[in-house]
Amino acid sequence: MSKKYTHQALVDAVASDMDSKAASIEFKVPASTIRQHRREPTLKIRAGRSSYLNSNEESHLVSLLQLLPEYGFDVTKNLALQLAAEYFESLEFTTQPGSKWLNSFVKRHSDDIIWKKQEKLERARAEAFTEQNRSG
Repeated sequence: MSKKYTHQALVDAVASDMDSKAASIEFKVPASTIRQHRREPTLKIRAGRSSYLNSNEESHLVSLLQLLPEYGFDVTKNLALQLAAEYFESLEFTTQPGSKWLNSFVKRHSDDIIWKKQEKLERARAEAFTEQNRSG
């Protein structure tokens, strides 16, 4: 079930002096959600799940990915996922980042990192490329 109200509507509904039923009608936020946030004031009013990385860890990963082009590497999704997996391992996380996490990460940092879309080699070019051609 998708949420059909905005973050600001929830904030306004919780802060209003109306009872939860009236606020629910006025701001189009479920009454139970309003009651829950009023009962637990420490509950954060935000959308979505909590992220694996905090903001410092995520900015560190972004800075690592920003360094790659300086050393001649294109930042592809596969490379970013591999680097993120190693970073998660270094932080001793038991979970590994997957494609959904990477897609969200790419959306959050599309302006910060120059992403290179992976290109498929033409078939003839790929077949002609051998170790002998590469070395000399």
